[in-house]
Amino acid sequence: MTDFRAALSGVRCWDPGVQAVFEARGEPAVDCSLQNREELIGLCEFIEAHSIRSYLEIGTWTGATARALHGIFQFDTLAVCDHGWVRSLGLDIDLPDAAQVFGGDSDGEAFREWRAALGPIDLVMIDANHHYRAVRRDYEINRCFPHRFLAFHDITGANRYTTGVRRLWQELSGWKHEICRPHRELGLDHSIMGIGVWAASAPEAP
Repeated sequence: MTDFRAALSGVRCWDPGVQAVFEARGEPAVDCSLQNREELIGLCEFIEAHSIRSYLEIGTWTGATARALHGIFQFDTLAVCDHGWVRSLGLDIDLPDAAQVFGGDSDGEAFREWRAALGPIDLVMIDANHHYRAVRRDYEINRCFPHRFLAFHDITGANRYTTGVRRLWQELSGWKHEICRPHRELGLDHSIMGIGVWAASAPEAP
């Protein structure tokens, strides 16, 4: 198995500095992967175990998570959808040259046409608007296109911004895999984020 902790050692995740910015501004206005490092390692383990070769991210922030994952796995297909909210915070989106990018909302006809053109995607990470209606909309849209897994960030619903994700995750039927690990960089013995991976039926054992 790949040593993903070492592979991600140069990637900034949600650490005390990011938490301080979030508490002060109400936005984590930092160019970093908005992930619990331990859970990002767990996601990498899942990607390796299930031979994920195509990855679509709905909501990419500055692109840091997509950059990190593609740097490790060199996906055959890397795609990102984002409307560019971070630019209003003085940040930019930096993605690998290989990325196919849709700049806009994930709920319109233009996105559906773009998504259809991508073809089958192994793993779709939904990490955009966390309100219940928005995350359910992203789920309903993306489950209609060929995929192996849909993933959701912030399934623990640990704060008022993420309770919609937790509600949807609890409602879903089908096969579900949770990656919820202590947030050690914040000194916590539990997860305040969590990644949930969903499929309509159980995949074959890796």
